[in-house]
Amino acid sequence: MKQLSSSESFLKEHSNEYQKLDFFKFGQCCLYNFQIANKVELIDTSNKKDTTASIFSSYSEPTNYISQLVMSSNTGVDFNKIHLFVKAGQDGRSQGACPFCQTVFLQLLVKAKTNNFNFDVLTINLDNPPKEFKELSLKPPVLLHGSSKLLDANAENNAVILSDVDEIAEYLDQSYPNTLLVQDKTNARSVCLNVFSKFSHFIRDVATKSTSLEAELEKIDSFLKELYNNDLNEVKFMNGTDQMNLVDCYLLPKLQHIRIAGESIKQFKIPNRFKFLWKYLKVSYETDLFYKSCPPDREIICHWSKSFLSQKHLLQIIQEAPYKTLSVPDEIKF
Repeated sequence: MKQLSSSESFLKEHSNEYQKLDFFKFGQCCLYNFQIANKVELIDTSNKKDTTASIFSSYSEPTNYISQLVMSSNTGVDFNKIHLFVKAGQDGRSQGACPFCQTVFLQLLVKAKTNNFNFDVLTINLDNPPKEFKELSLKPPVLLHGSSKLLDANAENNAVILSDVDEIAEYLDQSYPNTLLVQDKTNARSVCLNVFSKFSHFIRDVATKSTSLEAELEKIDSFLKELYNNDLNEVKFMNGTDQMNLVDCYLLPKLQHIRIAGESIKQFKIPNRFKFLWKYLKVSYETDLFYKSCPPDREIICHWSKSFLSQKHLLQIIQEAPYKTLSVPDEIKF
């Protein structure tokens, strides 16, 4: 498949620095048989529910698809479209495992479900970022809305450029008021504040035991248990509804890192006794939003182990199939 780009005049010239995560959907009309060579994310951000959408990574095998292939515009830049820049994976092209990038990715997917807008996602190879990106001293995630030389070398710089996750959420709420992200009627955010720092200390051997991490996970489990009146069947999201908001966008990527990297690197498993936390994960795994935004396990493992693994071991991990763990353990019964 040809290299994807958002601009003939710019992105195509920077194919080793930018990688577009392209958008398409399926319709029931005819069969295509093609190789997904550089496809990292499959996204439908139109104001329609696409139940057949799924995600592929750069190592996907040739597959048959029932499809009408609808691509986002690759022949020119649409400055009215939002562009999200995220960290690239270990191959320098596919989606990486930055939890904050996934947080913004989730925000956009949540907003796009109830607001009529499209967005593009591009990966940035931090080992070889574009000159224009370096000049702005930017680090993913970066949301860009408007005309910018980051998208077209001949464009004027008058875009909104944001890199703070909270500021991005506020901007999206102001621009697209349906389904507010920044609302926390349950004070859920305060319950989640320390879980990721405790995990970081544990996985980096600052803390030798998982006691503090487990205590933070238990806080979340207890919060959900109280919020949903001890009824596992009612568990949805952290705001007490069936709609994700900013707290979920923050928490879910971090819980996935805790689960995948914790078990792979430190042999730590989220305790089975935290059934309300596991039910929360199960509900999230079943949404197309989390499925579309979640990086493969191999990227999460590399994200945390890159500093102490050999290049040979890292290469072995990168070459593994891009599997995503998106189910709860069989031994957990609800």
